[in-house]
Amino acid sequence: MRVALVAGEMCSYGGIQSFMWRVVEVINELVVEGVAEGKVFSLNDTTNNLKTHPNMPKTLLARGADHSKCRLIKDILRYAYPIDILIVGHIGPAPLAYLLHKFGCIKRYFVILHGIEAWKRVSILERYAARSAERVIATTQYTVNVFSRRNKIDESLLQVIPICTDEASILPQQRIQLKGGFKLLCVARLAASERYKGVDHIFQALAKFKSRYPEIHLNVVGDGDDRTRLQFNAEELGVADQVTFWGHLSDEELNAAYTDCDVFVMPSKMEGFGIVFLEAMRHGKPCIGGNSGGTPEVIEHRRSGFLVEYGDVDALARHIESFYNDSSLAGSLGARGYEIISSKFNSTRFRKSYRNLIMGYSI
Repeated sequence: MRVALVAGEMCSYGGIQSFMWRVVEVINELVVEGVAEGKVFSLNDTTNNLKTHPNMPKTLLARGADHSKCRLIKDILRYAYPIDILIVGHIGPAPLAYLLHKFGCIKRYFVILHGIEAWKRVSILERYAARSAERVIATTQYTVNVFSRRNKIDESLLQVIPICTDEASILPQQRIQLKGGFKLLCVARLAASERYKGVDHIFQALAKFKSRYPEIHLNVVGDGDDRTRLQFNAEELGVADQVTFWGHLSDEELNAAYTDCDVFVMPSKMEGFGIVFLEAMRHGKPCIGGNSGGTPEVIEHRRSGFLVEYGDVDALARHIESFYNDSSLAGSLGARGYEIISSKFNSTRFRKSYRNLIMGYSI
């Protein structure tokens, strides 16, 4: 059985990229067991970057198209044809799968939806591709509902398989120590196109209680073209001394950051899922997230953290103060978060769902 994954991008940082590597792990398991022959194709990565990525198993063929759709098509036909199962890791390349299926190059294909890209009326070719897929996979019920309604796709075609976190992969060595007496952590791509993450609102919350709680410190992990503006904004609000920008961290350093923080906070407006919340929860940390998109399916309000309406800085400040003033609250909500990921978002459950999907079993 030939199984291939087509992704938009694999080698950069982000929740979608982390998700794609989880799917790669499932394909590799089937290859090691002798059940499948595995291929991984990426539109925006180079072949060298994809092959040498530390998460890429040597047992899988890997090809990057370096932003060329023509090269992607050629690579798929050259290295994978005929394909028994094609997993399309984003709605963008789905029309390609649709055309290859129509021409008999693919027997079955699935399309994965992540969040914001599926919350609109997609192109006519993407709609055709979704309707012709054997299954469309979404990470949250919210995405299922919105995608189905706005694109007139029958919900019976869609299936929810939540993202997972690997609860066994926490590394013991701490490579960094976060700043502050009470440490807030936000992990996000600092891109101008993703200002909806709500980092500015955390600055505004810090400004509200700066004089009372100067020891509360925000640690921002991530980078992007909006970092300079964010740094300037923190200075304008008078909280630059309470904010540290760490840039990108290695996996070991990021694990240390989650371990060292007191509260994870990202009051996003349009989060498709938010794998960063799972990462915080597996470290037993309470979370503050936005009450929109897929986040309410991850954070249980007042049980594993708090949900705030986007832009409600007063509520955000109140919840940060609540955790600061009551360490037992942070401990109990963090413990509940760990229970949730252990039962609902664990890697065993994720792998089983995708194995069943690939093998054609009911999920």
